Order: sequence, then structure tokens, then C-alpha cells
Amino acid sequence: MQPPVPSFTTTWHNAPYPSISPTRPELSAAGKTVIVTGAGSGIGHATTASFARAGATKIILIGRNKVNLEETQRSLPCASSVHAVDVRDEQAVPNVASAVGRWDMLILAAGYIPTPASILDSSVNEWLEALETNLKGTLILAKSFLPPTNPIHAAVIGYSAAVTFPAAMLPGLSAYTISKTAVIKLIEYTAAENPSIFAAALHPGVVDTPILRKTGVDPTTLPMDDADLPANFAVWLASKEASFLKGG
Repeated sequence: MQPPVPSFTTTWHNAPYPSISPTRPELSAAGKTVIVTGAGSGIGHATTASFARAGATKIILIGRNKVNLEETQRSLPCASSVHAVDVRDEQAVPNVASAVGRWDMLILAAGYIPTPASILDSSVNEWLEALETNLKGTLILAKSFLPPTNPIHAAVIGYSAAVTFPAAMLPGLSAYTISKTAVIKLIEYTAAENPSIFAAALHPGVVDTPILRKTGVDPTTLPMDDADLPANFAVWLASKEASFLKGG
């Protein structure tokens, strides 16, 4: 199936490929503490598995659903801890950050999408909940976790989907795309204000997740991506290889 938008590369990948395999020695996360939000399902769940395959020493699982987080935890071969908190909670998230202490990689995979509706027909409260979770949640995580980062090499990767598509292709998704566009700028400022940190927004592709299903999209009509593809790419991006993106 052809890409839904023009591809900027000669090869369009829908599944993991060898050059971003988390088992490559140069992508090793050995000795690293990795934090993953939204770790209980979807791309967040897949990302924890990829960092585990990369040899992460410890993975911190953050999300709202404790049962899902514990299921993810049972699948991991490395040390891990579960923190069932809402990323919008301005008291609970800093407490988690204090408990975790120094970390090396922060992966922002938590997200919320309202029921699709035009701006005119949207519920104001539900529309704003997308901003609360996607934008405010990212802000709280940044303010809470940035102080105790590894001062030598720390990476912040935020998944930010759908923002590359024009509005006409995404009817009813104004709250989600606007909030995720704002997240990109927040991550950009994080990088500018913290030069010792590598920070980037990553479009995860089109993956069959609960969020995608809520948009009403039929997965059979699009070239779906394996969840391991963005997960493995996040490992590559957060690795030392990412230093060349900083001019290193």
C-alpha cells in the first residue's frame, strides 16, 4: 500500500529494520534508566520492550492504568517500577520524579484524543482535556523530571502524531492535532533552554492503537506501521548516535 503522504525517503518502512535494531551494540542502553509515560498500552508499551531489548538497566513505567502498567512490567526482563499517576497531577508527578532520581532517557508517549467532532460541535471540556493531557501533562513532566537528569547525556523524546497532515485530511481532530503541535514547540524550547539535553519530537507513523481507533479510522484502509517501528526508532534517536544531530 502506498504512503498516505509523499515520502521524503526512497524507502518507506512499515516494520522494524536492521539499522535501528535495539540489539545493535552501538545503540545499547546498558546502565541507563529510562522513563516511559503512557507505558501501559500502544506505542508506550512497545517502547518499553525496545529499550529492554537494548539492555536498559531500569525502566520507569508511568500511566493512569495500574493494571496495564503491571502487565507491561511483567513482560520486561530488566528492573522496573510502576507509577500509576495522571501526568496532569501537579503534586503526584513531582513526587514520582523525586522517587526516581537521576535518569538518562525520558520518553513521552502518554496522550489523549477527544471524540472526533468539528470545532462547532465539540464539547469545550473534552476539547480542552486534550490540551490538559497532551500539553499540560508534558509541561508538568518536563518541570518535574528535568532537574535530576544525567548531566552528561540525557535524551527527551516526545511522540507527536498527526501534526504533519493538513487539517482537511483530519476532520474532527482539531483538539488532538493542535495540542500535539504545541507539544512540538514545547520540546523545541526544552532543547533550546537545556543545551546539555537532546530533545526531539518523533512522529510515530500510523499505528493501530486505541487512539487511532477512536478517530474512526479503518486500519485496513491505511498502510499501518508496526508499533515496534517507532519504538525501535526512539531507541536509535535517544542513543549516542543522536549526537550527530547536535553537531557532535
